[in-house]
Amino acid sequence: MSHLEGHEELGALIAILPFERVAEAARKQLRRLAVETGLDDYREVEAALDAWERGAAPPQPTQTSPLALRLRSVLAQADAAGDSTRRWAVERMVLGIWGSPYRSVCESAELRSRITLDWRADLHADLGDPPLPPLPDERFWGALRNPAIDSSWYAAQYAEHPS
Repeated sequence: MSHLEGHEELGALIAILPFERVAEAARKQLRRLAVETGLDDYREVEAALDAWERGAAPPQPTQTSPLALRLRSVLAQADAAGDSTRRWAVERMVLGIWGSPYRSVCESAELRSRITLDWRADLHADLGDPPLPPLPDERFWGALRNPAIDSSWYAAQYAEHPS
């Protein structure tokens, strides 16, 4: 199951929203995740999220940047302590800052679903509270044509098979 499909009508909403709206929601979800897991206590993480919210490009992912060093350090600490939630939060932070907003918003929400009961309402609010589409079915996913999303996975899963 894909990261969008697993979120039912919220996933369908994410799939049809404009890139800019999804990117904004991804930033908000990462901020929430940072607060909920304590990652916002690190000035490098806080500075990157603050800059991103102001519209500045995220720092380049170099091996020796202060943010990369901090995230690797927190990752090592989480591994040593057996703290899978914090490890996953760091991984989501990396994906969110340097990866696809569509995947980031879904994976951040997935992790937040393990932390807070309000994750669905928060995600919907972060997406701008538009009306939710109906529960998507195979036809919806098979017909998905969003240029920001590689829809080949959906097309392969839900292609019409000739009789």
